[in-house]
Amino acid sequence: MPTLNLFRLKGGKASLKILSLDLKHGSVKLLVENPDDLWHLYNVISPGDLVYARTSRELKGRGEATRPGQSRRVSMTLGVRVKGVEFGGRGLRILGVVIEGPERYDGILGSHHTLNIPVNSVLRLVKEEWPEYQVKRLRRASEISGKPVVIVALDDEEACIALVGSFRMDVRFEHGVRLPGKRKPERRGEALKKYFSELLQALQEVLREVKAPVAVVGPGFIKEEFSKYAAEKLKEVSLQTFTVSSGGLSGVREAVRSGILLRFARESRLLEESKLVEEFLAELASDRGLATYGLEAVEKAARYGAVKRLLVVDRLLREAEVKERRKIEEVIKLVENKGGKITILAGGHEGGEKIMGFGGITAILRFKKDY
Repeated sequence: MPTLNLFRLKGGKASLKILSLDLKHGSVKLLVENPDDLWHLYNVISPGDLVYARTSRELKGRGEATRPGQSRRVSMTLGVRVKGVEFGGRGLRILGVVIEGPERYDGILGSHHTLNIPVNSVLRLVKEEWPEYQVKRLRRASEISGKPVVIVALDDEEACIALVGSFRMDVRFEHGVRLPGKRKPERRGEALKKYFSELLQALQEVLREVKAPVAVVGPGFIKEEFSKYAAEKLKEVSLQTFTVSSGGLSGVREAVRSGILLRFARESRLLEESKLVEEFLAELASDRGLATYGLEAVEKAARYGAVKRLLVVDRLLREAEVKERRKIEEVIKLVENKGGKITILAGGHEGGEKIMGFGGITAILRFKKDY
């Protein structure tokens, strides 16, 4: 089968692009390419940070910009010390005090200003210190997924299996079929069974070469039927279903264009988070003593090296006062230094909301808390 070399595949919407990363000086330059990127930035930018971005500002009646009694809006690049961050339908709003700007305009330094950050913006974010979990979040956001995705596109006439990564699409299997009509249920059922069997066999061959999640796409109910059929045979494989208008290679291409890769990565992440939350709840309900929650209890467990998996809701980090946030970040560092794993949960989804009920920070432990 042919290998199709494409422009960078982002499912029709590119991911956050890290233009430069200078952690020695606390500086990261970013290109925002879709609304999800704005959400990641909302959870990374904190009060006290510096943000540099292109903006506009109304200048009134003094300096070289205007004549007395007149005002006009002027485009410029400003550096703002962050006081607050707001996330909404129109983008990201960063509120703060101007600490750097064009010298030729009077009265700007020290004044309040709001940076509006829409999609396709470039900004530079500077922190005194970058917590490792925030760096990981940015790096994760800059990728679709750590692995390629296998797309299976099928309808009543054709099927295609392709391995899709960030920069290429490798078509592994194409198959034409002529299914009997629905008025002949017995013949159609037999033909459908054969069709699914051949498709599953081809899919298994691909999965033997590369371990990857599977997206089953197509129109109508046939994708749902195959997805159910495949799930019974591929119990260890992450498999999700999406709707496109056709099967075959055109269905694969439509899936890529329509943003499925980005959605797949996001939903796979949420599925992973949900499993971790359920694992915590199961441990909490058992008598094994391998779960704890609340900042004080989790900090104590972290100091003893007992934390195997730390779960922190992004909302807790975002809304905490500076002193509390620093304490949470210290706990995260402790867990990382002692070999534990950290997951920052999305507060707007069910798993994150459940953990918020336990104070927004919980831990699955390596050993029983008898300290």
